Amino acid sequence: MDKPLNVVVLVGSTSVPEQVFRSAFGDVPPANVFSRVSGRAVTVSLVAQLPAAPELELASSHVLAPRRTPLLDRLLAKLPVARLEGSLRTSPLGRLLLSLGPTDPSKVYWRAVRADPQAMAMLSSADVLLAADLPAVRTAWHFLHSGRVPSAYFGLQAAEKVFAARFKVAAPAD
Repeated sequence: MDKPLNVVVLVGSTSVPEQVFRSAFGDVPPANVFSRVSGRAVTVSLVAQLPAAPELELASSHVLAPRRTPLLDRLLAKLPVARLEGSLRTSPLGRLLLSLGPTDPSKVYWRAVRADPQAMAMLSSADVLLAADLPAVRTAWHFLHSGRVPSAYFGLQAAEKVFAARFKVAAPAD
């Protein structure tokens, strides 16, 4: 029997994981969706900012702990940058400037993952990384381009199509 495909889903925003999965798959657990379309056993784990509900039937779930938040993020949280960020987010140029700075959500999530040994171990053990939202893309990209994971994709709905095409196990010939 082949070992199950180990999929780790990254949710980099402060979205509730159930809502992220429900918007892509309805009430069907993610492992069931990926197993159905690929025709093979799949385990799904989660690394997120918030805890996941048991109905997702995840193999494991890890919440990035606030006590492991890097010093830079703790300092930035204390500064009155929220007002400035709010006004900058209203224009394309402002969003570009924010994406270059240290408060960019994808950079904040990447630093949090890097500072968490358990999260790093989970991601390194993955066969496939799925970035469920934009803040998680940088983390998936770093793991893919450093060679620590064989494949990474953005978006749960797109991943369903990729699993059907790329990871499908051919039916045995009779």
